[in-house]
Amino acid sequence: MLKCLSLGFFSFSILLSYLPNVYAEPSTHEISAQQIKQQASELHLADEPVWQKIILFNHQAEVTSKGFYLSDLSAQNLKKITPQSELDASIDALHENPALICQYPARYYWLSHHLSGLPTTALESCKNLPNAKQDVRLLLVSGYLKNPVSTFGHVLITIGAENERQNLLDNAYNYGAVIPKGENSLNYIWKGLFGLYDSRFASSQFFKQDIVYAKTEQRDIWAYTLNLTPEQKALFIYHLAEVQSHTIDYYFIKQNCAYRSGELLELIADIKTTTHFTPWYPPEYVFDQIEEYRKIHPDFIKSVEYLPSDQNKLYFAFAKMPQAMQQQINHYIETKDLKLIEQSSESDQEKILEFLIAYLNFKQIGDDSPQYQIQKKLLIKKRIQLPVNDETPEVMPARPSSALGEKPSKLGIGIGDGQAAINFTVFNKDMLSSYSNIHSEFKMLDFSWQIKNQKVQLQSADFIRILKIEDLGQKLSGEQKMSWELALGAKPDVFTGEVHRPYARGGFGAGYDFSPNLIGYSLLSAELNDSAAKIDAVSETGLVYQQEPFGLKLVQHFQQRKDQDLASETRLEVKYRLAKNADLRVLLSNKNKYLTYQVYW
Repeated sequence: MLKCLSLGFFSFSILLSYLPNVYAEPSTHEISAQQIKQQASELHLADEPVWQKIILFNHQAEVTSKGFYLSDLSAQNLKKITPQSELDASIDALHENPALICQYPARYYWLSHHLSGLPTTALESCKNLPNAKQDVRLLLVSGYLKNPVSTFGHVLITIGAENERQNLLDNAYNYGAVIPKGENSLNYIWKGLFGLYDSRFASSQFFKQDIVYAKTEQRDIWAYTLNLTPEQKALFIYHLAEVQSHTIDYYFIKQNCAYRSGELLELIADIKTTTHFTPWYPPEYVFDQIEEYRKIHPDFIKSVEYLPSDQNKLYFAFAKMPQAMQQQINHYIETKDLKLIEQSSESDQEKILEFLIAYLNFKQIGDDSPQYQIQKKLLIKKRIQLPVNDETPEVMPARPSSALGEKPSKLGIGIGDGQAAINFTVFNKDMLSSYSNIHSEFKMLDFSWQIKNQKVQLQSADFIRILKIEDLGQKLSGEQKMSWELALGAKPDVFTGEVHRPYARGGFGAGYDFSPNLIGYSLLSAELNDSAAKIDAVSETGLVYQQEPFGLKLVQHFQQRKDQDLASETRLEVKYRLAKNADLRVLLSNKNKYLTYQVYW
């Protein structure tokens, strides 16, 4: 069994006499555990915020698995654990059994930098610890609208070689709930809300996470490489090694992947990432705080790398090809016939075959049927018969991180038509949101009040609103081109005027990209409600323009109910961004007019 030298509970002469895998016998000049604790007491180390973060103590001990807290190895009563008791127990345990420093490297490392006579060189004997000189990266993963538990986005941590690019072989730490196999999404949300799951930092190589997020779910990623000192890197990496095998209660709303990743940042810098005053904590918030901290400490971030989804890379490469090559690619996808491609020049064949191999890899992620494997083998055989292509493919331009936009929670105050309005949204990503995807909209818990004649009345309470627009002009054959929407909540009835009437709406349609900043869409939906008719037909046609700091959305809405005249509304919304987390919006419609000031947090 590999044993490691203690943090310095032995004199320097003992260190010199250390032999691999064997501890020297304590000398008569050994520093006693009581002396170490006396130093710690005089420095009030138990009260230090960093110490409390190392032991995951936030008003009370948070780790639920056995063996993490040395003052209560059974983890039977977490309320009895205090920062002082854990500090004393750690010193005693490491003094009695120096091999434990390899199990608690973050505690040892931090204590050695505060207590005299405790050399950090002892950690070098721990053969299974990660290299503490590697780069640390935080990854912001965009939301995934097809899964309710992934719509808010995700945070990953990777540790890898010192450079400015994310490597597929880097170690990735993914914080999340330990979910039983086959658990459905609704059950996950319910248990996640009330802390009924254990959670932990699971370690794997980044390519496994890349397969899930960038290849399977087609989510974009932004990798933030932190510019840390050697001491900051060591404490961060050792702390991950110390906690990764232990569990914590998981709360979907607050103590989630973003919150726990933010805690790690607070361990090494004076950045405030866990002080969000709301009871929810969206993943983008931690990166928003990083961007704010960066304004004061410009060197905190070494680089931000955009990692597009495989779908985005494929669409970009296809769009850059000449029309003739696009037609040959589509002809093969539709017919599986290579004759047209074989009539092209060798140079064109190389590009077409390489694209088709990438396309089949993309299709195999969602459908691992034998047909794709057979086609791919044939294409690879054709490709290796051709010369090497020396041309460097054009790289997809980087998209700015969504964290550069406003924070996700919103409060709006508007005036118009002799009345005032208040809008509050817990999570808001509308189509005019800065640095967001113009093709999608996601709102959750969106409430609106009207103030008129000194009375405040709730007008609407939308639980969820999802809108996804796909480009009908996408020329690559066989790709998804269906747009869709889903909404659930309560709102005023357009026919009777009664407020907060319950409804559920879903529908499909089509969209078109006129340019990267201008799109149009049209949807046909069915709306269930509590009217006598029970169901209405709804159509919505929209035009959206987004170019910082401006945004514009023009919508024509029709609703038809049995035995009622057709209801219609034309809305124009114009946005001007005043600051990172503030904008001014003008809403004009045939029903009302508002000037609204909105702030985000």
